[in-house]
Amino acid sequence: MSILTAFAGSKETLMLEKNGRYYNFIDRNGSPRNSLEAILNWEKIESLDVAETKKPTQYSLPIRPEKAFLPAVNFKSHSTETSMPKLNEPYFFCKFPHAYLPHKENVVYPRGVQRLDYEGEMGIIIGKKGKYIEEKNAEEHIFGYTIVDDISLRDYQNAGQAPYGKDWVLGKNADTALPMGPWITPKEEFSGFPTTIETKVNGEVVQHGSTEDMIFSIQKLIARLSQVITLTPGDLITTGTPSGVAEYTTKKYLKPGDEVEISIGGIGTLKHGIVEDPAGTEQ
Repeated sequence: MSILTAFAGSKETLMLEKNGRYYNFIDRNGSPRNSLEAILNWEKIESLDVAETKKPTQYSLPIRPEKAFLPAVNFKSHSTETSMPKLNEPYFFCKFPHAYLPHKENVVYPRGVQRLDYEGEMGIIIGKKGKYIEEKNAEEHIFGYTIVDDISLRDYQNAGQAPYGKDWVLGKNADTALPMGPWITPKEEFSGFPTTIETKVNGEVVQHGSTEDMIFSIQKLIARLSQVITLTPGDLITTGTPSGVAEYTTKKYLKPGDEVEISIGGIGTLKHGIVEDPAGTEQ
């Protein structure tokens, strides 16, 4: 069973998904109003009355993280293809809420960009507040898992300026640069590790990797962040991406009209398109 948010008309509605079937909560006053409330009260979910409903056609974000952390080069295969030196500790960058994009929506292609890239990743949703978390206790802070695409503007990210290095802010934080969804699968419902991450562009497999290939474990990522940052329910931490990104392989970058699918075993498939930026000239 997974939790998601979708639209019923113009209204966002919290829903459950189980084995391809979808359910609404009957008692809206006594039910969680959003995914964060569901996470905080998950032990009560099964006691609530639900009614089967149609599969949604328009999705909202499964969660709106207050904080989103992504580790750079956290798969051995991706480290090899980038020729990056081995890290001694996880190295993070962040994405901001303007980058969040729901399942089946469209990433906006920024003007002047030539190298828009995909990075299929697993997302970990924090379910319990914590700081100074030890690796051995990290599992108890995980609520569940989702799927994300770390959209990257290589034109900006890899341009850099010596001695300051890569431009992580502009290279990773374009509008709509973090598609996520379609839902959150609680850890108790997840089929377990290792699992596969596969990315397709227009039906062609461009990434296929296993979480066995991670350099730093999920527990290590959580422990490292929590040494200086208090993690709170709803926060997002991703796994990093396996090899196969366009920048270091085919150079077949994303373009308007492309369709991207990222599938993770035990969770599902995140889909999104790519469109020209409809924004007008500077106001």
